[in-house]
Amino acid sequence: KGVAATVAKANPADLDALMECKYDGTDMTVTQQQQEMVLVIGENIKVRRFARFAEGVSVPYVHAGGKIGVLVNLETDLPAEKVEEIGKDVAMQIAALNPRFWDKSQVGQDVLDEEKKIMMVQMENDPKMASKPEAVREKIVLGKLNKFYSENCLLQQEFVKDGSMSVEKYIESSAKALGGKVSFKDAVRFEKGEGIEKKQENFAAEIASMVKGNG
Repeated sequence: KGVAATVAKANPADLDALMECKYDGTDMTVTQQQQEMVLVIGENIKVRRFARFAEGVSVPYVHAGGKIGVLVNLETDLPAEKVEEIGKDVAMQIAALNPRFWDKSQVGQDVLDEEKKIMMVQMENDPKMASKPEAVREKIVLGKLNKFYSENCLLQQEFVKDGSMSVEKYIESSAKALGGKVSFKDAVRFEKGEGIEKKQENFAAEIASMVKGNG
């Protein structure tokens, strides 16, 4: 919380800049405060990443005892406290399903082409499908692409709390009920250990090559 307050106040450009910032409410830098905490707790603590939204309404959500953290940013004409529940519901969806994209408009042509290619190959290998005219197969691919969006894009996903609507429809209907406008702008999802696995693999390869070299 202290580091988050520092980020909010100082708006550092990156992690290195953050570590040199004055830790909120003290004369120490974030680095010094971190070292202090390590001594007190006896466990290594590192600030690995941070995100800061300066506009709209940001709603934080911490899941699984701090293993997953989500920050959802909404654009709205309503007071922050009124849209908190919407933000938390969307954050819970992101924490649980970890969508690849926020909206189908973010899905690049390269991703779509790859998906289409996979679907076409699957149909060619299916005797029932292979005999169908190409126009029919194209239609089936279109249907499957809609399924791809509903599985991989947050706003098109089925809302976990109410399967009868998408996340987009949930936000829309909730905003209507509150008498205002709410739209999803952005979000950040951090998961414990994310991105460290690769470094560990490289470290293992490094050790192996050193052992070989010594042998």
